[in-house]
Amino acid sequence: MDLSDKLLSFHDKLARFFEKYLRIILATIVILLVIALSWIGFTYYKSKKEKTASLKLMEVVKSPNVIQALQEVKDKYRGTQAGLQASLLLLDYYYNQKNYQEVQKLINELEKEYPRKIRGVILYGKAKIFEIQGDLSKALELYKEVSKEQSELNFLTYLDIARIAEKMGKIDLAKEYYQKYLKKSDIKNSGYVEYKLSQLEKK
Repeated sequence: MDLSDKLLSFHDKLARFFEKYLRIILATIVILLVIALSWIGFTYYKSKKEKTASLKLMEVVKSPNVIQALQEVKDKYRGTQAGLQASLLLLDYYYNQKNYQEVQKLINELEKEYPRKIRGVILYGKAKIFEIQGDLSKALELYKEVSKEQSELNFLTYLDIARIAEKMGKIDLAKEYYQKYLKKSDIKNSGYVEYKLSQLEKK
């Protein structure tokens, strides 16, 4: 068989192969195309939604009712960075207003919407609720967990752990965390902590 015959034979086999598997090949191409287009569409939609949400959040300061405006951004733009920021601002507001029922509600919502993204903040909020409810053991446990998972919050958690430990009569633990607080080079205004340590040393 010369070269031209070999080429014709190969061409026939190739043609039969494509004829046999054409539907599968086309279906695969269509599926891949749909996936690609869906991803492009989703990315564009998400980017557009993020941009719109950010603009809405910036408009909040102009609103005569800032809290209501934040609530609207939170509810309408769930899953966006702006929606998260609105939720955190509301969380801070309700906590300062001592509206702990709304704080609890927001923490539950945040846990469902952003389970891993802000886990430390969620745990910290839960610890505060347990402390307010008088469950100091659970609050202490959660503050310690936050300290391990989100060390950037240690300027808060070290003091929380020390304070709770002191309330529970765990003086050595309280001293340990006040000392940890003082050792953090990025923490200033340590006069209060030094005073607390001097008081605990007398016990």
